[in-house]
Amino acid sequence: MPRKISVEEKILWTARRLFCRVGIHATGIARIIKESGVSRRSLYTHYGSKENLLKAVFEAEANMWFRWFDSDLPTMECTPIDRILALFDLMQDWFGSDDFFGCVFINAVAEHEKSNSWIQEIANGHREKINAKLQSMVAESGARDPEIVTEKLSLLIDGTIVTAMVTGNGEIAHIGRLAAADILRSAQ
Repeated sequence: MPRKISVEEKILWTARRLFCRVGIHATGIARIIKESGVSRRSLYTHYGSKENLLKAVFEAEANMWFRWFDSDLPTMECTPIDRILALFDLMQDWFGSDDFFGCVFINAVAEHEKSNSWIQEIANGHREKINAKLQSMVAESGARDPEIVTEKLSLLIDGTIVTAMVTGNGEIAHIGRLAAADILRSAQ
């Protein structure tokens, strides 16, 4: 039996879906309220503003990535290289889920002004945290230049996400996995 979700979660997941599918600018508070089935007061009680709601959406997506890097991947009993490759398996599961609408960080940066944007700062901060976790895994794999290998994998991860979003084909993660294996093999 599915668990009952809170009003706060209804607002958050509705906003995430709309921000990624329709766009942040194109999504008004009225639409979030209507589609989540909550009151205006509830939205403002929980989030205070559209900007705070967007920040909460960023945090929710970041938490998914941190769960992968901090909980899911470390518990896998496999080689360090296979652990990195398993990230693409997690992404493929995400791409096939009902809540895949692309990456909220990529979508938001694409939609907003690029200079002096607080959104770009948040996205870059997220990228730096994820790359630090990835670089640790890459170093553990024995790669000769973990920093460069991490940048290659980071570009591949972003490209895989964008391609899955544009094509609607979650199986693209398998191609990303194959490319990551090539990168890691050449780095040994």
